[in-house]
Amino acid sequence: MGLFKKIKLYLKKKKIVKEQLDHSIPNFDLYDASKKTIVFINGSMPTHDRDSGSNRLKEIILNFKEEGFNCIICTENAYRTDEYIQFYTNLGLIVYVETKHYKSYFEFLKSIPKVDYIWYYSPNTLKDNFKKVSKILPKSKSIFDMVDIHFLRYQRAIELDPTRISLRKRYKKYLKIETQLAKKVDLVIPISDLEKEIMSQYIQPEKLITVSNIHYPKVEKSTIKSFEERDGLLFIGSAHTPNIDALYFLYNEIMPLVWQQLPDVKVNVVGNVRETIDDIQHPNFVFHGYVPSVETFFNDNRIMVASLRFGAGVKGKIGQAFEYYLPVVTTSIGAEGMKLVNRKNALIDDTKEGFASAIIELYTNKNLWLELQNHSEDSLKPFSVEHLKSIIATIGSY
Repeated sequence: MGLFKKIKLYLKKKKIVKEQLDHSIPNFDLYDASKKTIVFINGSMPTHDRDSGSNRLKEIILNFKEEGFNCIICTENAYRTDEYIQFYTNLGLIVYVETKHYKSYFEFLKSIPKVDYIWYYSPNTLKDNFKKVSKILPKSKSIFDMVDIHFLRYQRAIELDPTRISLRKRYKKYLKIETQLAKKVDLVIPISDLEKEIMSQYIQPEKLITVSNIHYPKVEKSTIKSFEERDGLLFIGSAHTPNIDALYFLYNEIMPLVWQQLPDVKVNVVGNVRETIDDIQHPNFVFHGYVPSVETFFNDNRIMVASLRFGAGVKGKIGQAFEYYLPVVTTSIGAEGMKLVNRKNALIDDTKEGFASAIIELYTNKNLWLELQNHSEDSLKPFSVEHLKSIIATIGSY
């Protein structure tokens, strides 16, 4: 961050804090020293309705709370008026906000009587906080939530574009954090058993515990639209680099083949990708931007498409499709870590020709569409809340 930006943020913080009437930490009065305490540290508040990683973190936090933990969230530049701070405050969590009483959340952490666990969300958070927090709370158990293996994601990106120096720099940065700094924490949390296996090459296997996405049906199957009542393809993605690449792959290479046979099929794009993409102009590509509720899109479209060519982790958008009984066409990268079987749970293909053929077949074959839809709940079983509760119980006994 540049000096000018740092000064601007400092002045903003000073102004907001000065104008605040309430300088308490939301819900800190609910802290119970007889309970176990876990502190979640992240660079920003989880935006559960905007990205799957934040939604996963929300489910993890709330399940720790249900298990009786004092749950505390600490992020940078946290202000009481933020809608997500209000969301977590209303759910009864202790949320650090900027006040005149503490210079930072590091100062706030010193005031907490007892902290059993520190949950670091993402490698950047670990890098920026681990050393300092370990000095403040030397007896607390440290947990590194990888979210996904970042160095693996950049390694795959390099394979597609070996000339980009920035990719190599990021690969080296995250390789160091995820394979060297991570050795110093007590527990490392990969997002799938596949990534757990990869990380066991660098981290002691007994320190690795998989915590994947959390999914469960969001609608009654009997209430959703039929095959005939639906049309269009749904693409969901933020401005995250793998999503941008996936959208260009879909637009430039896959859809021209689809449109040869199904010229009227529209692609409905949900998410803030328009902030990055401005050179796709086509009547059959509709950019909806961020929408607060995606249920209508899952119920109106006939297929979810996830044309990812690189990335890592478990793709929340695919799990979300299963939550709404929407059949999926994706790549092996999209299906990674989800234990999906081709033509049972989803149609999976990595080539532009195969992906286009899969779209055409699923779009026109009602029996295949129903078969995939009928396996939606089975596809969600590895990501159940019950499974998460058993893992939290394991972590809580550590």
